Amino acid sequence: MRTLLPLATLVLMAGPVACGPSPTPAAPTGGQGEVKAGPPQAASPAFDLSPVAEPADVVGVLRWSSPAATLSSIATCAGLPPALAEAGAQGLSAGVLSELVSPSIDTNQLAAVLALDAPVHLIVALDDSSKRGNPVAAVSLGLTSLERARGALEAGATLTEVKPGMWKIGGKERASSSCFLAASAGSTPARLLCGERDRDVTTLGPYLARTLPTLAPGARDIHGEVRFVPLSTKYGDMAKQQLGGLPILAQSQLSIGQPQFDRALTDATAAVQEELEALINDANRAVVDLQVDNQSCVNLTAALELRGKSSWLAQTMADGANRAGPAPALYWRVPKDSHGAFFDQGYDPAHYGGILKTLRAMLEGWLEKEKIGKPADRKALADVLSLPINQAPGVSAHGYFDAPPAAAKAGKPSPNQVFDSMMGGLVGWNLFGFEEAPDTHIKYLKNVVTAYNTPALRKRLPELDIDLKDLPTVKTVQAPKELGTKSLAVEIQITNELPSLDADAEPAPSGKAKPKPKMTVTLHLFLMGEEKTTWIAFGHDKRELLRRLAMVKAGAPDTETLASRPGLEKLKTGKFVSGGFSTLAPITRTLQSVLATMDSPGAAPVVLPPEARRFGEALAKLPHKGEGLMFLTTHDQGGAAPRAELSINVSKPVIEDIGALLAAGLQMAGITKP
Repeated sequence: MRTLLPLATLVLMAGPVACGPSPTPAAPTGGQGEVKAGPPQAASPAFDLSPVAEPADVVGVLRWSSPAATLSSIATCAGLPPALAEAGAQGLSAGVLSELVSPSIDTNQLAAVLALDAPVHLIVALDDSSKRGNPVAAVSLGLTSLERARGALEAGATLTEVKPGMWKIGGKERASSSCFLAASAGSTPARLLCGERDRDVTTLGPYLARTLPTLAPGARDIHGEVRFVPLSTKYGDMAKQQLGGLPILAQSQLSIGQPQFDRALTDATAAVQEELEALINDANRAVVDLQVDNQSCVNLTAALELRGKSSWLAQTMADGANRAGPAPALYWRVPKDSHGAFFDQGYDPAHYGGILKTLRAMLEGWLEKEKIGKPADRKALADVLSLPINQAPGVSAHGYFDAPPAAAKAGKPSPNQVFDSMMGGLVGWNLFGFEEAPDTHIKYLKNVVTAYNTPALRKRLPELDIDLKDLPTVKTVQAPKELGTKSLAVEIQITNELPSLDADAEPAPSGKAKPKPKMTVTLHLFLMGEEKTTWIAFGHDKRELLRRLAMVKAGAPDTETLASRPGLEKLKTGKFVSGGFSTLAPITRTLQSVLATMDSPGAAPVVLPPEARRFGEALAKLPHKGEGLMFLTTHDQGGAAPRAELSINVSKPVIEDIGALLAAGLQMAGITKP
């Protein structure tokens, strides 16, 4: 199995890097390095290519229908030159082969025979004959010509026929995997079959070469699945038997001799044991599908399918399916210029109540064991785990703003001014909204602040090598009047010593070391409550947070909300458990902010490298400024066979921005010309 891991990595890398159609197979050129044809044959033997049955106990399947088509579509989405895409495909083909065959084989010549428009298959199955329980696994790559493949291989290896139509590839140097050349049914006349051992290929090879290539192509470019039923059938009873000892093991290794903690520990491990046993019975398969086209670009779905509903997870899926619907009304009140905004349909607190209760008991027991505080103090600390789980829909959003550049009266900015100038790109603004009255949330946040400042806890922190001076200051303050009567304000202040930002600074006249400058960062959390709605804002810039809260307030005009933003129509229909969109802005804006700050006069003790400046310029010139949408939605299905699915769509503007960065990087590396 370990020899197939590099192949899987290279296959995944092929998507974003080798974006182009299949290269045209190179014809033999003669001279040094010539691909010599195999021994002449008067007539091709009639190999038995009739289909064979699927091997028993298959637990893993991967099918890539056409690497050439997938890479070509990504290249079109990214706007990359065809020549660059083809060169990348050729390089990756050779890289994949170098991980499989002997170093004595010229992988560039073999890559010329590789059929990138033919399906690639990977299959994993349980092996009853293995005493250690090792599975068999093999990969299958299409080849355009059996004779040309033999010629490319025999130039650096020996071919030994092990059965009609299948040859073992031996090399002058040992390979990390065992590979075979095989005649094939389907769209290609031959296939390269590789596994960790000969047995892997001889067991799975007939199915990989004679059956899988003839099956109808799937609806998705890439389809992968893990099947749990064979695993459960073979190992389920043994796994349940071993899980039965989990509570005893936990008590022997984790108990602390405090009754409350130890009882909660037993309850927790018993619950984990019960859930894992239920999942052994319930699990059916996990599926991943990838589809790429020139319009919607990249569409990825991942799903977990169950065959029973006895587990906590299955019941949670069923609850999600009952709540599913389009994005709630609260979602459309989020600021229009959000760089990311998500929603959920709420949760059933009963599903999480037992978990939180057990965690609180364990925390209280540990605090009592360590003799931290009085019973009331310990309860207050444990109540931090009484999370207010929203039963009604909730939303979240984040975004960034351009702060004015750092400036100072005396020329060079202070550390605080430098940091303030880039906080808009680092922290930005963050909003959370709930279709619930604010009282529960206000009470919870006050309890958190009180627990954080518990004297008995802070008194013990130095024993854990935690300096109180390094901890942030957290306190409730007077809420701005704009937030109304049902509101709360929390201020978080972080102060740290920094090395001098001035590399040319001279020592103090006294000869003593100059005191290190201090940087103070203040973060704000504001809660604004309405009759049946709660909004929480968090960030660095107080005025920006208040402005965002004013946008979402009931009665505010829709012109500044998502209700007036185009391109989000897909979230207005359908049945989603949760969903939303994000952009590249959290990455691009953060990098731009850091680079701009480092490049400002006197802001850093070293000169920013030219490559970093050019990268910053490339970020500023992105065709869509990192604002392209990436949609993420989840769907649940209840009933006798629960199913949970995650869907991700990466739109064309996002891929074009990534393509622009890739092109700029290749230019900076000197691989391509501007």
